[in-house]
Amino acid sequence: MRPLQVNLDRLKNNLLELGSNANLGEKGYTRPAFSPAEKQALDWLKGRLANLPLTISQDQLGNVYGKWGDREEAAVSFGSHLDTVPEGGLYDGALGVVIGLECLQTLVEHGYEPEVPLELVAFVGEEANPLGGTFGSRAVSGLIAPSEDFDKKLKQFDFIWEDCLSVRRTSDDFRCFLELHIEQGAVLETNQKKIGIVTAIAGILRLFVTIHGRASHSGTTPMPLRKDALLGASQLIQEVNRLAVEAQSDIVATVGEIGITPNLANVVPGEAELMIEIRGSDWNEMKNIEGSIRIWARENIDAEISIAVEKHPNSLSKSIQESIENVCKEENVPYQYMFSGANHDANSLTALTDVGMIFVPSKDGISHHPDEFTSWEDIEIGANIMLQTIQELAKIYTKVR
Repeated sequence: MRPLQVNLDRLKNNLLELGSNANLGEKGYTRPAFSPAEKQALDWLKGRLANLPLTISQDQLGNVYGKWGDREEAAVSFGSHLDTVPEGGLYDGALGVVIGLECLQTLVEHGYEPEVPLELVAFVGEEANPLGGTFGSRAVSGLIAPSEDFDKKLKQFDFIWEDCLSVRRTSDDFRCFLELHIEQGAVLETNQKKIGIVTAIAGILRLFVTIHGRASHSGTTPMPLRKDALLGASQLIQEVNRLAVEAQSDIVATVGEIGITPNLANVVPGEAELMIEIRGSDWNEMKNIEGSIRIWARENIDAEISIAVEKHPNSLSKSIQESIENVCKEENVPYQYMFSGANHDANSLTALTDVGMIFVPSKDGISHHPDEFTSWEDIEIGANIMLQTIQELAKIYTKVR
């Protein structure tokens, strides 16, 4: 008997309708965290869920849940996010939510009777925002710490600390969590694979660096007498790149943010500020890179370095990886195991439960851009792998809480 298959036309219509109805931008898709467009997208989802035999809820921060089955029992949960970066793409985050919706719609219309509760989750504020990326899922997982500065940021969005406390869930609420997402890279496309089975999600270490020089007139300060902060910054950037390349691992290091003072054409820069980001699957290796950066800076420039962000890497559930692999083999779908260099809501949920991730290809590796694209063929394949994996996990986790 052929396994259930998703309705691609319905999935396509849902994704395109969501994109056209909840978009603040003229180029690509702009649906920032906590914006009217994100709220509109969440309302759209609740409207679709209302047509299914689900218990629908929305917590104090805006996270939306659609649960099929006993409200008190732990669920096989799945989902992603609906917010985007400014002028982003159609697929990042939203595809995972819409495919999750389609999986529920398909199961309901075919008379499937879940052995355990199934639950679709749309998390708020996954993309970078003043409250920090993966905000909704981190709050649910109890990974946010209170502070005076954070309280001020919460108030900007009409939240209070008690809202963060109220949305917290525990391991008793989940049997497992599964997220489908576009790869946002070109590995699957390059290797001609249709499914990526994610083994781990990168840790993120960001270092804020202030380099002190001496501002002086560019025409009257001889080259040997200059203390150019931007020159020091450029040397540091080269060193960061060298360390990452020489690691010969999955470590990547980037300086994507830099500013100089006074930033005038006729003044030697007196100060430079930059952000170094290190990502990888091995926390010790990431910290070793940080140590090497600090040693080099101490010996070569006048700089202050502080830690801006620390998010440890997390391995995902091997048993869920095996379930995804088994489904791919049964369907004769080419797949590969791979590491995720981007952070996802799934990473937050590892604090509470077993977690798995499915990647589908991204054309040319483009993401966070209007040209972001995944073919309908690849979407259909990914959706069917997701659908069958959910059914497999429902069987496996029947007795697991």
